[in-house]
Amino acid sequence: MMKSVKVPATCGELVQGVIDGRVVHITCPISMFSYVTAERGTLPGITINVEGKWKAKSAAHETMKLFGGDIPLNILIRSDIPQGKGMASSTADIVGTCMSVSALLGNEISVKQVSSIALSIEPSDGIMFKGIVLFDHREGAVMESLGDPPRMKILIVDTGVCIDTLQFNTHDVVRLYSPYQKDIQRAVELVKKGIRNNDVSLMGEGATISSLCHQDILYKPELNKIIDIGKQFGAAGVNIAHSGGVIGILFDPEFRDMELLKHTICEVAGKEFLFHETELISGGACFVNA
Repeated sequence: MMKSVKVPATCGELVQGVIDGRVVHITCPISMFSYVTAERGTLPGITINVEGKWKAKSAAHETMKLFGGDIPLNILIRSDIPQGKGMASSTADIVGTCMSVSALLGNEISVKQVSSIALSIEPSDGIMFKGIVLFDHREGAVMESLGDPPRMKILIVDTGVCIDTLQFNTHDVVRLYSPYQKDIQRAVELVKKGIRNNDVSLMGEGATISSLCHQDILYKPELNKIIDIGKQFGAAGVNIAHSGGVIGILFDPEFRDMELLKHTICEVAGKEFLFHETELISGGACFVNA
């Protein structure tokens, strides 16, 4: 018997910053996924098929502890999500592990319980929640559910920078974000209004504000050039991984000039980048056939 779960990646966050003293972000789930399967093992303990996935192993331990289970486990992870880029690869693995292990044990785990386990391991993205949410990724609280997003294409630019999320989150980010609270509040309101009105341009405007606010915290030398190039191609705006190296260029779903856009970015920057073409989707994990 085995249980398999599909969990989305993120293109960083649409907005991140401090509001009323709380570090929050608006989720940006995308159509790239981690697939996690739990099955009863033949050897004692927990075995994971991918080396270095200690966070998923911790999630399996915590899930068994929650339900009083103690069985040998095999955890199989197959992921499309690059690691260390701010695309929620660890959160996706953790969420998939919690859900697949609980199902294997014959229990149903709530999304709040999944969030609690994830936050006990590291500050986590809110992709376990359906739709788009405004999420306190340190306390694990959904401050607001914003609904399902409009259709939006995203070109992800991988700048090559890898960030240790745990190390990054040891910084006093409340102090670092504090000068930008008014800007972040405006960015949040723009994204919320964009979701309500099905308006990609408002969401892009809010995301761009948040991206620029973050330059003093984790500088991305390519950001301003990419914003300018995006404008030339009619982009709604850009967003970033606030604790990672990727930059997302946000487009109306009818945009067709991806190859020319990629070429232009590399030419203007004078270097090659790895790109991912994807789209904004609603968050939340689901069970799939193994």
